[in-house]
Amino acid sequence: MSDYYVISLKHTRRTDRYVTLWKPNDRGYCFRTPNAGRYPEETVRAHLGYYNSGCSIAVPCDVIDSRTVMTTPRDQFDGPDGPAFLNTAANWKLLLANVIEPPAYPPKPQYKGAPKQEEFA
Repeated sequence: MSDYYVISLKHTRRTDRYVTLWKPNDRGYCFRTPNAGRYPEETVRAHLGYYNSGCSIAVPCDVIDSRTVMTTPRDQFDGPDGPAFLNTAANWKLLLANVIEPPAYPPKPQYKGAPKQEEFA
């Protein structure tokens, strides 16, 4: 069984440099993988409507860990330098190809160059 990162589509905007990940225990958001939660597959599968709804998706940690880049000192959202996953079209294609299960709602990721969508407050 694998561990999964939960990616927040709701909190990843087209202007964000990195994809937003859930922190451990469903307690906030980050983009550096060392600060992110690693959710066991059995936990994610038991609550797919929560962890993999389309507003969020669950992807194996090894898929993301193999493609992270180091952040810069000016990226101060969640601490000092560390690995993060770039918010690009190619990376979203990889994420969507490796989602644990097709979500109930079609994911609509936002990244530079993505089709514009109405954003709700």
